[in-house]
Amino acid sequence: MLLNVIAGNDHRDFSSSSKEVPDYRKALTGDIKGLKVAVPREFLGEGVDEAVKTSVRDALKVLESLGAVIEEVDLPHAKYGAPTYYVIACGEASSNLARFDGIRYGYRPENVKNLKELYFRSRSEGFGPEVKKRILYGTYALSANQYEDVYVKAQKVRSLISQDFSDLFQKYDVIVGPTSATTAYKLGETVFDPLTLYANDILTVPVNLAGVPAISVPCGAAEGLPIGLQIIGNHFEEGLLYKVAHAFEQASDFKAGTPLVGEGQNR
Repeated sequence: MLLNVIAGNDHRDFSSSSKEVPDYRKALTGDIKGLKVAVPREFLGEGVDEAVKTSVRDALKVLESLGAVIEEVDLPHAKYGAPTYYVIACGEASSNLARFDGIRYGYRPENVKNLKELYFRSRSEGFGPEVKKRILYGTYALSANQYEDVYVKAQKVRSLISQDFSDLFQKYDVIVGPTSATTAYKLGETVFDPLTLYANDILTVPVNLAGVPAISVPCGAAEGLPIGLQIIGNHFEEGLLYKVAHAFEQASDFKAGTPLVGEGQNR
């Protein structure tokens, strides 16, 4: 219902699509018989928890029981998704956040003595460590000496990733896999394992790089922590994503309930 309202053309947003918006609620039929589902091998490979793999495979069996056709496929350039994403995202951060100078946009400190101090304090006090790190790396990637070797190459790889998705959607209706390589993290938990963090990025950033829609629905749990099933569709195929997600939710034995968020609390 929400997407029915916010989708479509906005005369104040020149980047919005003028494509007619369907009533997405009509897609909730539960009928996915004959649906062709691609499952990338890379999405169930190294770095993905066994509990996540088991839950996702069980979810695929549910889709298969509803008449969907499941086939394993390759997304050959997905493994480059994380580094490609960080180069492009940091470059955009550096460029877009340059306007936050304390004059027109962003945080403005008080009691500044001159323009230099205004710039320095507005950005040093207004941005957190992660934002500063991305600005610095993005500025480096966009610099004259690195632009061709870093940023331009990342954009070329982005095109390859997008083409991989386009090729699959010529043969399949949706692409399915885990949303992340692990369960949801516990409150306050910090994960330092680079392989796990890298695997989590691999599963989600290719979708953003390709610019295609995706939806995540609960498909299981491990030790009270939820596991997500990611369903990816072609451009403007949100209705199909809702159809698949709804059919799975109606047929699945798994009921999400309320995740265990603290000691002594019920699910």
